[in-house]
Amino acid sequence: MITGNAGGARPSPPTQVSNPNTTPDPPTCTPNAPVLTEECDHRDWFDVQVVTLADIARFRPTAGVQRMEPDGWVVVGLPANFYALVDPQVVPGELLGQPADVRFTPVSWHWDYGDGASATRATKGGTWAGLGLREFDATPTSHVYRSPGDYTVRLSIRYRAEYRIGGGAFVPIAGTIVLPANELRITAGGAKTVLVDRDCTVAPRGPGC
Repeated sequence: MITGNAGGARPSPPTQVSNPNTTPDPPTCTPNAPVLTEECDHRDWFDVQVVTLADIARFRPTAGVQRMEPDGWVVVGLPANFYALVDPQVVPGELLGQPADVRFTPVSWHWDYGDGASATRATKGGTWAGLGLREFDATPTSHVYRSPGDYTVRLSIRYRAEYRIGGGAFVPIAGTIVLPANELRITAGGAKTVLVDRDCTVAPRGPGC
């Protein structure tokens, strides 16, 4: 899904002011200006072309990955922790006939939890341990299922895009791109307390673990 302005009006060239006593300076041609030049010399004003999301359609970041805790199952009435593995990526290629890089930066994460609820978050989340929390604590990206059953969880990640030519500075591109991550198929059920002969974290194969 691509949102935002996919095209741009052709800008008018700057107005030259005539001065009989001076010679006007030629335009400055730089490959990392906010527009790419189709032709740039010192004889005339050059044509310009705004880079849009349509221009970078062949550039794609590696798909993000979503994970959850506990892995593949949840306890009804307790938070299940969902999080994403995704970072900014620079994808090389060719843009308007020139070697270029496009940088994709994730900016928001939309979870569809499969039970009729959904949420858009400004963070990709993290593991309970990484957040300094205990198991089944609520997190910024957790969700509580109220009914037992099987669910499919879908994650869509929204990216901001920037481009650069010839290793220069990155220039933002208007709009955002939404790409899907992997799906998770999970089971929600009840929990019961059992007696064990020792700590399951020490002896995970012990009776009751």
